[in-house]
Amino acid sequence: MPPVEPDVNPPVSDTPPPAGAAVKAEKPSLMARFKTLLLEYGPLALVMNYLIFGLVIVGFYAAIQMGFQPDSTGAKAGSWAAAYAASQVVKPLRLAAVFMLTPLVARIPPVARFIERNKHKWSF
Repeated sequence: MPPVEPDVNPPVSDTPPPAGAAVKAEKPSLMARFKTLLLEYGPLALVMNYLIFGLVIVGFYAAIQMGFQPDSTGAKAGSWAAAYAASQVVKPLRLAAVFMLTPLVARIPPVARFIERNKHKWSF
């Protein structure tokens, strides 16, 4: 008599999940959230993104320069490359700052008036 192997696949249940079980909605991707931010705040979101990026890369460059003094132009270019690489490492934190700070900056009255006055220009 041959040996009997157990069924590896569990049986499929036709019963629906309990009524109290909530279905988890998929979180939109980072790019989709950034597009939504662009649609809502327009160029302010881009300005905030590039401003924060510039501050981070200059801050990393300054921190690297405090550690050593390069003697040549190539060493300075290496410092900028290291600062860029470090700024890419903290990219999720930079984008989180953009998502948090853009709505706050948009509340400033002159900025809010600019957004309302030009909102029709960037609606895609």
